[in-house]
Amino acid sequence: MRKSETIKTIGLIISIIIIFCLSIYIFILKLFANVDNDYKKLGLKIEYYSIEYITTYGYDEFCTYKVYKIKNYYSSSMKELKSQLENSNLWSKNKFYEYIMKEFYEIKEDEEIEIDREDLYYYDKNGIYAIFDIKNAKLYYFKNGLFNYHKDYNEILGVDTSNYITREIYSVRGGPQNDGLDYYVYELTEENRKEIQETLSKSQIWSKNRLENDILDSFEHNEEVLSIENGYYHYELVCRTSDENKKYNFTEEEATGYEVGVYDIDKNILYYYWTSI
Repeated sequence: MRKSETIKTIGLIISIIIIFCLSIYIFILKLFANVDNDYKKLGLKIEYYSIEYITTYGYDEFCTYKVYKIKNYYSSSMKELKSQLENSNLWSKNKFYEYIMKEFYEIKEDEEIEIDREDLYYYDKNGIYAIFDIKNAKLYYFKNGLFNYHKDYNEILGVDTSNYITREIYSVRGGPQNDGLDYYVYELTEENRKEIQETLSKSQIWSKNRLENDILDSFEHNEEVLSIENGYYHYELVCRTSDENKKYNFTEEEATGYEVGVYDIDKNILYYYWTSI
């Protein structure tokens, strides 16, 4: 009887030890699972021990914005990272447009401060925008599920946009009627320049007649649109409605918004703006 009780006691102790060890193991797994590793998505060889600190400005299911301070105790560390940035197909020196740049900031004394614009490298892929500041050894990471959400827009107003050098998209839509704003800028490849110009020259909705400045002012982040000397233009009121017939047959009073297209012939750049409220 005593032997049986001893075995039960030993079994109970072993069970408690196993449960305790499992609890510690699960805790450690959760701890490491929560370790920040968003910087690893950007194609740079940055290890956790290379990061001095992380500042999180916004982090929820819709928006993630963080700033990583990279250890810069030795000049060689930045030289190595700069070499990675210059040889990467994911990073470039092509700066973001201002409507994207304004999402990057630092906070000092409860005030948003514009980041230093010198010696920056830019990353834009899969809805993630990032900036690497070589001068100050900082990595800025921004992702917003609403900011750059869009379907595959292969054609806009009859212009094939599938071949492009660079593309900037600001698209915010929502609600049952999908209201909001689309703001696109495509720098198109040389190979489709001729085809695009032929398409626009035959189009019924594009014209070489320049639009009024109050319409072109819609491109508030691209003031160069106002000085285009050789271009095609498109402007049309839109009506947000579930009635398919009314989408194409409505009065000016019934319009819920408008769209503007501008194609710069000399630079082979397409600007497109759509809004509905």
